[in-house]
Amino acid sequence: MTNLDPQSGTVKPARKERSKPQVSGGSVMTRTYNGLRRLILTYEIKPNEKINELELAKKFGVSRTPVREALSRLVVEQLLRFEPSAGFYRPKISAHEITNLYEFRVFLETEGVRLAVQRAKDEEIHDLMAFWDEFSAKKNSTKEELIQGDESFHERLVGLGQNPEFVDALRNLNARIHFIRWASLNGPEHEDSYRKHRELLEVLQTRNEKEAIKVLRSIIVKRQEELLDILKEGAAILYISHD
Repeated sequence: MTNLDPQSGTVKPARKERSKPQVSGGSVMTRTYNGLRRLILTYEIKPNEKINELELAKKFGVSRTPVREALSRLVVEQLLRFEPSAGFYRPKISAHEITNLYEFRVFLETEGVRLAVQRAKDEEIHDLMAFWDEFSAKKNSTKEELIQGDESFHERLVGLGQNPEFVDALRNLNARIHFIRWASLNGPEHEDSYRKHRELLEVLQTRNEKEAIKVLRSIIVKRQEELLDILKEGAAILYISHD
């Protein structure tokens, strides 16, 4: 295409459009981050295991830059640690830390349920109930499916309070305790646990805040006690710090 100069009457060559650079760094970093996070949550990267950046870059088919960015983000989320002398590594978790995390979880979900009693719509509670009925009816679920289903339930439960900050906080907390649940979970959850989750939603439908919190606490505290009992028995001795 050409352009006519109105003053000289000559034809000027058309200006070449500059090609816009493709922005792919963000998507590459996101894929790398999600892949690394999945390796942690599915126990492929073990506690106390040092991270090899070159191997990860090769595994994901990327340069070291997005790998390091993803690793740094996971350090912020406390799923990894970094020390100049050791580099990036997957930390162990102590029984004391599990207790602290579950105390925070009780607080976080309790406040989430308080908000849910006030703000949740009936159809939203019904949708979560339908999700849980379908999930609990499944047979031969994998360990990962069991954990993901339970995490999804509690994150959606807190989400009924209409405050996304609560959901983000719970999601990060779940990631930090995910691996110990992975290491300790053997077989399907007890039917009693399924019933308790269903009971919680039924109570929530009645808007009975006090009773809903009581049922919620019983679910979380029981799970915490189960995990601590497993630690005492030494089932996860290779992956748990007893300091």
